[in-house]
Order: sequence, then C-alpha cells, then structure tokens
Amino acid sequence: MRDVIVVGAGPAGLYTARLLAEEGFEVTVVEEHPVLGVPTHCTGVVSDELFALFKVPESSILNRPEVCSVVGPSGRAVTFGSASEEIAVIDRGQFDADLGLAARQAGVEIRNSVRVDRIRVEPRRVSVAAGAMALDARACVLACGVGYRLQRQLGLGLPAVFLHSAQVEMDACEVPAAVELHVGSEIAPRGFAWIAPVAREGRARVKVGLMSDGDAAENLARFLARPGVARRVASDLPVPIRRLMPLGPASKTYADRVVAVGDAAGLTKPTTGGGIFYSMLSGALAAEALGHGLRRDRLADLDLRAYEREWRARLDPHLKVSSYLRRLFIKLADRELDALLDAAIAADVHQLVRRTAGFNWQGDVVRGVLRQQGVRSVLLRALLR
Repeated sequence: MRDVIVVGAGPAGLYTARLLAEEGFEVTVVEEHPVLGVPTHCTGVVSDELFALFKVPESSILNRPEVCSVVGPSGRAVTFGSASEEIAVIDRGQFDADLGLAARQAGVEIRNSVRVDRIRVEPRRVSVAAGAMALDARACVLACGVGYRLQRQLGLGLPAVFLHSAQVEMDACEVPAAVELHVGSEIAPRGFAWIAPVAREGRARVKVGLMSDGDAAENLARFLARPGVARRVASDLPVPIRRLMPLGPASKTYADRVVAVGDAAGLTKPTTGGGIFYSMLSGALAAEALGHGLRRDRLADLDLRAYEREWRARLDPHLKVSSYLRRLFIKLADRELDALLDAAIAADVHQLVRRTAGFNWQGDVVRGVLRQQGVRSVLLRALLR
C-alpha cells in the first residue's frame, strides 16, 4: 500500500507529491489527461516569488512585462508597476512538465490517462477507484482543479464564488509592453479581460482571456472584435480553452486521511483568479501536515486540521480584504469604474501601488488604496445609490 495518492497533476499536486517523496514517502499521482500541462488552462503570469519554490528554467519564461495597465470602459488607462518584485509570463504547459520531471526524479510515480471515479475512506486506508482499477494508500491529496465531484463525495466544502473564463493564444502584430486588464460591463460582466504579452521562437504572441458571468467564450469573442483589440492580433480566433474559476476558498479543505490543495480548495486570488503560487504554497503546507501525520500514523480529521489552520493563517488576511474589494468592484457601473480610475490617477495611487504592491500578497495594497479619499468617495457613492 502506498503512503499517498495525489489526484491531479497540476502545480499543486505535483509539488505536494515531490515534497512528500523527498521525505521518503511512496507517492503516486494520477492524472486524467494523457500529457502533463495539456490543456493549458491559465495565463501563467507569476512573480519572482514563485521561483523561490521552484526554479523555472529561463526557456520557460515567455516574457517579463514591467507594468500592468488597467483600461476602463471609456478607454482611459492607468499604469501600475512594482518596485519590489519582477513579473514573468511563463509557459504553463512546460512548467507543469518541469514539475512532473522533478517529481519523478524524487521518486514519484505518475500515471496519466487515469480518471478517478470515486474515493472511499476506510479506517486504515483510502481507496481511489478509476474504472476497474483501484489504488490504496494511507492518505489522499485532492489536487483535481475545479472539478468538485470528489469533494462532494467526501463531504468537503466547495468554493463560495465562481466565474466562467475563456482564453486563447494568438499571433500579434507586436508584443505589448504591459499586461493589460480591461474592465466594463460590455467587456466582462462582474469580471475583466486581459491581454498578456508572450514571445515564442521569435514570434510576437498574446494570451487574451476573460473571466465573467455568463458565457465567457461569447464575451471573449466580442472583446476580440473590438476595434482597439482586433487590429492588434494577426491570426483567426482559435477555439478558446474554457474553465470554471473559483474566487474564494472552500469552507473545509480536510477530512479523515484527505486534504484538498490549490484550485481544488478554492485557493486563488479573489481579485484576479490567479492561483499558481497559492497552489504550490498550499501544496507545501499539505506536505508538511501529511508528513507529520504519516510518521505518527495520525491521519484523522482532527489531525489534518493543522493543514487548514496553517493556510488560513498565511492567506486569510489577504483573501478576506481582496474578497471585500471584489464585492465593491462588482457594484460599480461603467461610469463609476471610469471615475475610480480618474480618482486613482488624481490620488497618485500608482505610486502607492509601486511602494506596497505584492503580486501574491494583496492585503496591504488593497487597504492602502481603500484609504485614499478620492477612491473611497467613488466606492461610497456606488454603495449608497
């Protein structure tokens, strides 16, 4: 019997598996897709803080944009940058493949094309079934992304907030200098669209995506047809990759012999939906809790509660204030979004962001922005109308 079965071979699952294997535990990862990193669901915008967890080869870095530009419904834009960290757009498919190679080198067994149907927790083991095949282990890690049927089977909590997303990668007339975020009800209801610059083999490319209420693929097609966007892309619209995007943590992420990590636990940034760093951080915390439990043979619900206690201590202060900002944001009409950008420019908010912004730790900068009189006034008027 194995020590741990990990369901899902994304960053959260592979990183958890590698750390456990490096501690001497026997770990198997099962992944429903035949190739690691395919399909590629996310944009791959990360900060250099990620590189402290896993060294990303330079060949996997597609661009290093220095600033982010937020474009309002009227086309007015404000540009933000950070003095404290660098941003990179990575090849997410290659990143997953690199994580898989590192996991295998640590001794992890990875089985592709295995779709888990059910998980049964017994007094001394967890049984993971895929068709006629069953694998047993002392513990199980749910790293299965945004499919939540296994969490429902096990009685775990689900994320409270979701949006739909769609993304494509296209040839571009030139590589933009900044990551762009576009907001407005005509673009992405309750969400935003993005344009991320990348370069592959000397070719200018962009990743264009959108998260919103409703049909994200239809909203994305309309966004790409806007004159200011259409003239910048140089290829036909491919079939977008679509996914559900959790924007808040699950209410419970552990049970007897089971923990959930990354997107499977709803651990993404409520403001942007980004989740690579939080996935790997939660994987590290899960590996620590599981390792402790495996060595002592204490893997009950109460023993694994330490995992959730740890991620909440690290992430909750930032998740809560970011969720609050998001609740304010979705109340704003288009004219108020433009007024908010005007207030940000007038209050020199970009200087505040430059001093205090943390790509993965957004609590401080959100609190600072909300203290600005002009910004606060716009938000207050929106709340009272």
